[in-house]
Amino acid sequence: MRRARSIALVLLALALPLIPGCSAFRHSTRGEIVDVEVNNDLAVPTPLTIYIVSDVGNRQMIGTVSPNRTTRLTYRAGVVTGNYRLVARVASQTQGDYLASNSVALTGGETVMWQLRNNVILIAR
Repeated sequence: MRRARSIALVLLALALPLIPGCSAFRHSTRGEIVDVEVNNDLAVPTPLTIYIVSDVGNRQMIGTVSPNRTTRLTYRAGVVTGNYRLVARVASQTQGDYLASNSVALTGGETVMWQLRNNVILIAR
């Protein structure tokens, strides 16, 4: 009985450091994620790199989109709140943006759909 209890305590002690890594114990919420669906339907087929830019100027690359494809990208941040723009840059381009969306207010958990040909953004909350 004593031996079984000792083994159980040792196993518990070994398992405790692993618990914070379990998804059930993370403090991750849907509010930290924005899904971005980019429809690269440009008249001239062009591969693009997509960035998200906050109203305070923070810029983060969220992925690439092949020509004539719709690709789902994910923006993750500690807190998503404020106004953001999506920016497309030609993959081989080193300076200057190819296309920038209008500013949209995000609070996290949304899905943003961006049609590049018409530069139209739709938001599903």
